[in-house]
Amino acid sequence: MAIGRRTTTERTRGGRVDNQISDFVPRYYQVYTVVQQRLREGEWTAQAPMPTEQEFAASFGVSRVTIRKALSMLEEQRLITRHQGRGTFALPTPRRQSRANFGGFLENVVDFELNTKVRVLFFAKIVLPEDIAAVLGCAAGARGLKIVRVRSDSKSPFSHTTCYLPEPEADLVTEEALGNRTVIAILGAAGVSTATAEQRLSAIVAGVEVGKLLKIEVGAPLISMTRLVRNDQDRPVEFIEALYRPDKYEYRVNLSRDEDNAAPRWIVKN
Repeated sequence: MAIGRRTTTERTRGGRVDNQISDFVPRYYQVYTVVQQRLREGEWTAQAPMPTEQEFAASFGVSRVTIRKALSMLEEQRLITRHQGRGTFALPTPRRQSRANFGGFLENVVDFELNTKVRVLFFAKIVLPEDIAAVLGCAAGARGLKIVRVRSDSKSPFSHTTCYLPEPEADLVTEEALGNRTVIAILGAAGVSTATAEQRLSAIVAGVEVGKLLKIEVGAPLISMTRLVRNDQDRPVEFIEALYRPDKYEYRVNLSRDEDNAAPRWIVKN
């Protein structure tokens, strides 16, 4: 499926789409992403050279300059080594780090607080945007708390979150008390009982500001998540809009076979 105005694809013998180039994301970055994945899957070994720049350029339908830039990024990550006259060779890939999972109800709060740090970009009471007020079940012109933060692990920033709290929950959170903690943890400590959450995932590309904050290229892919949290009275108490680097997060759920249905189907397993 095309995701931009111009798309070039290459299929392997097994039918998997390997190369997909779109105008929405810088082409060198897309080449880098695809080749990086193929390297991590072990497609090439150190015993034989990888395709040449010219072969990669023909495969992806891009220029050799684009290929050269993508390969330079891979070389900086120590995923390949290039030798003049001999070619480009894969290096042993580091063991893939485990990634946080979107499948659960909420993030592991303890892990977040112990192993990450945050930078607060905005913390203030505001008149809630009309669409946010509607989501939170507030009247037009209602005030609430807006918090914008970037969270990092020991290596790099990985998330940009914008959180909205309606009143009275907005009055329960102060910037000093929040610190490195998650908003949901502060609400819980204040006696707010959270019962359910509706979560949605999609994908977007990084803009200039977010790209700079997350230290990624403009146009790089990001996971977009929205989450509406309700209390035990089914009233919305928190709305989050978050952008995550896909190399740090994955979506994972457990499914079970529903044989009782007239048409058997897969359902989410609790």
